[in-house]
Order: sequence, then structure tokens, then C-alpha cells
Amino acid sequence: MNRRYLLLFGLLVLAASYLVAGGVIDPSTESPEPETLDRDRLVQPEENGSYIWPYTSRDRSTDERTLAINLIVHGSDERVQRALVAQEELEWEELDPDAEDEPETYEDAEDSIQWDDAHGSSRYTYADTGPHGGDGVWIEESYQLHTGEYLGSRYHIRAYTTEHDDWTAIQVHQEHFDWFRLRHTVTDIQESQNTLEAEFLDEPYVEEVRREYHGTHGGWNDGWLSVIELAAITPVMVGSVLGLLGVFGAQTVQGLLRGTRGLAKWAYLNIRGFILAGALAGLVVGVRSAGLAVEAAVPWITPQAFVVVLYPILVIGLPVTTIVLTQSLDTAGRFLRLQRVVNWLGDPLEPQSAFAFTVVGLGGGFVLDFVAIGVMALPIELLLHRLGLIVTLGLLAAGSARSDVEGAVLFGVGLLGWIIGLAMPLFGYL
Repeated sequence: MNRRYLLLFGLLVLAASYLVAGGVIDPSTESPEPETLDRDRLVQPEENGSYIWPYTSRDRSTDERTLAINLIVHGSDERVQRALVAQEELEWEELDPDAEDEPETYEDAEDSIQWDDAHGSSRYTYADTGPHGGDGVWIEESYQLHTGEYLGSRYHIRAYTTEHDDWTAIQVHQEHFDWFRLRHTVTDIQESQNTLEAEFLDEPYVEEVRREYHGTHGGWNDGWLSVIELAAITPVMVGSVLGLLGVFGAQTVQGLLRGTRGLAKWAYLNIRGFILAGALAGLVVGVRSAGLAVEAAVPWITPQAFVVVLYPILVIGLPVTTIVLTQSLDTAGRFLRLQRVVNWLGDPLEPQSAFAFTVVGLGGGFVLDFVAIGVMALPIELLLHRLGLIVTLGLLAAGSARSDVEGAVLFGVGLLGWIIGLAMPLFGYL
């Protein structure tokens, strides 16, 4: 690929990715929610009871709407919370008059999800308590629960209650800690809804599990709400590949061998590129692994303390590693000593190869990171932001591999793009 075309392509992808990811260009046509909340926009979980807005919001306003509420559990506030966090302590009384008057105890909690207290940003929803003589009011979550690792992937619950009603509205979602945004990113709510709903299926303390359609298609929802009715209980608390060669002719086998030798030669000449790709991927996965390890080893220390140490390693280590492994010894400056060591790894990479190996390494690191924590779907804005970071580091690598004016331009564009990409989420543009 011509170097000028490479620069033009990188600039176009970088600009488009950051503009869309940051919201400057909004490809969606969804109009903002109006501020007024009429009852026809609310859900009434129980007849003659309060109404609730089936979404959550960052502020006491529909303009800051985030995710849809996806479960309603009927029962007293204490019973619902106990059913979530302490199933092994549940007791209930059978309503069969012929049964002995002894409480039953639930003991089959080994396979259930273990929820722990969680702390996260406050989210609000709107409750109309008019049927009880009250008014419309914005309420915060009553409590938060999570299962999983704070610095990895987890299910996260926000539960909302009112003092007048015996039901709990729940917003459950899956999220992961994003090292480039320094906060959690939501990746799913529907599979999370299915997972939590399944916790109540066929349980002796549950009377009914059903789905109700309310048309709540915003906030990542499909319009359906899971409804849980708690029972009347009293809670107290490689040889096969060689075999295939037999079906090919001798010429085919010789061609494969020649191709294999050519591939091996190419790999040897680009050994530095493979090390570069592996180092970048390893750095991304390594920071995540280190965060999970220290979080598990010292649970009494807040995970944010580890972020302060690991974040600089990630955002500075990636470009430094790229520069060290792509810059030739003749142009080495601050990293001269490292360059002397790297020089033993083989010839310097060509600019196009440096770009390609960097893109593959960082992109592969992102994929491995997400797969390792169980994230299989991402918002389009986050995908575009990651694409922008990949391209910027690739441009930086291509520029570092050259020692002329065009190389300096590529390097400058890549470095500037990297800084902008890191600053966007920190200043609220992602």
C-alpha cells in the first residue's frame, strides 16, 4: 500500500471513528425523551398500586435515560432482597391445611448466583404514588448488588422500591470495566434478564414466573418485562491433518511444502513484528489479569486504588512498546539502550508491516480481553472508539519505522490521535 494512501486511510478511519464514538456525528434518529411523565408512559406493576417509569436515568430527568427496568418481583422489600442474597436461609410455611405445621427450609442454593453488595453511580426512576395519595417523585435505587469481578465482567443489579407497595423493580445488566474509559461499560441487559429470571424458575418459594409486554423498546429492551410472584412464605432469613495429505497428489504436496517454506522464511524476516503483536496483546490482557488478581488477593482495598497504578502502565506502555519494537537503531533516541537489545530480534520492520502487526496485536488484545471476561457484544460507539485507538497506534508504528519527514507526520498524527482517544472518555465524550 502506498504510504500516502496509508496516511489518508488512517486519517479517514480515525476521524470517522472518533466523531461517531464521541457523539459529534450521531447515526441514530432517536429523538430525546420529553420531560413530562404521563401515566400512559408508566407501568403499574400491581392493581391499585403505584406507577413506575420503566427506565432508569442518570439524573432526575427523562433526558438522561439509560437502561430499561427488566424485572418486577412481587413481595415485601425484605423478602425480595432476601430471595436474591440469602436463598439458603429461606423458610416458608406450606398453605396446605393437611400438612404438618412446621416451616420448610430451602437448602438447594449451591448452584444459585451469589450476589454481593455493590457500589456504583446512582440511577433514578420515576414513581407515581397517586393511588396511595402521594405524588410523582424521582427515586434512587434502594440497593445495588453484583456478582463477578469489579475489574472484570459482572452482572449488576439496581433495585427500586416505594414505601407504599409490595414489589421491587429491578434493572439488571452485564457490564465490564473498560480500562480506556476508567469506568464500566454495559454490554447486555436481555441475557442478564434471562439469567436472573432463571434463578426463580421451579423454586419452592416462587409462585409464578411470567413475561408481560409493555412496549418498552428503549434502553436496550425488547418490550418484555419479567414478573416474579413470590409464594406466601415466611422468610427468616494435530495427526488428523497429516492424514489428509494422502488425498492430495505429489505436486500438490510439493506446492504446499514450498508455500510452507516461503511462509517460514517470511515469518523469520518479520520476527520482530510477531513479538510486537504479542507484546501489545499481552499488555492489554496482562493489565486486566493483574487487576483481577490483586482484586481477589486484597479484597479489603477498593479496586479504584489498583486502577491508579495499572492505567498508566496500559496507556503509556502500549505506545512505548510500539516505538521500541518498530524504531530502527539508527534513529533511536530516548530508548537507545532498549533498542540495542531489540536489535538482536532481527531487521527493523517496514512501515506497512509495522502498521499491520500493530493493528493485529492491539486488535487481538482487545478481542482476547473481552472474551476472557465473557463480553460477546459491545455498543457501536465503543467499537468505533477501539477501532480509532487501533488505527492511531498503527500510524504511530508506521511513522516510528521511518526516519524521514513523512514518517514524522505519521508519528505525529498517531501520537495525537492516541492522546485524543484517551482523553475522550475522560472528558465525557464516550
